[in-house]
Amino acid sequence: MKKIKFYLLFYFTCASLFSQKIDGNKISEVYEVRGVDAKQIFSKLNYAIALIYEDAVDVIKFKDDQSKLLVIKALALVPVLDAYKLMNPNNSSLTDYIDYSHNYTLIIEARDEKYRIQMIYQDGKYSDSQLTQYKLPFSSKMDYDMAELEEIMEKAREEMNQDYYDMTSRKKKEIYILSQPKVVREYQQTLKEYSTLFFQSIYKKVLEDMKQEDW
Repeated sequence: MKKIKFYLLFYFTCASLFSQKIDGNKISEVYEVRGVDAKQIFSKLNYAIALIYEDAVDVIKFKDDQSKLLVIKALALVPVLDAYKLMNPNNSSLTDYIDYSHNYTLIIEARDEKYRIQMIYQDGKYSDSQLTQYKLPFSSKMDYDMAELEEIMEKAREEMNQDYYDMTSRKKKEIYILSQPKVVREYQQTLKEYSTLFFQSIYKKVLEDMKQEDW
């Protein structure tokens, strides 16, 4: 997490960021590219995408040169704080974070002197070494309110009341329940940071392409 924040700080110092909007599992930003028309911006965005993705042809699901619209579908690994590790800190088989896979859709639209990029997350999933799949117990939102956090804590209480937790101490159960807001807040911040870092990497490559010298 510290490494991600460091890179974000670096990018914020070298790129302009405009009108970030968050709505549930959607995050979008508008970037300014002064003096460049929509056609040129769209070309530079395609170049940036080709550099960032290992197989851009595979992830680009829709491309319209006329409307300057690009739709990408790919997968992100997002580290999520493991509440079970917080409940059992001495259990060496548990890790502090679990990487949950999130399919996402990226929508990029170019206009004269600016473009908008939007990332839409799907809910996270995790597969263990036996290929058993688990769903993240909360949705991939980035704007949870207090009422929603209380609902998540209530679900955690219901979980701890299940029979297979009969041998778990009351203290451990309480740690698990009370850790839910911390886990969710860190999770939603990680989603924001992941998107912002990704958006900034695209913007940086667009600017670098504009500054290329003749050779």
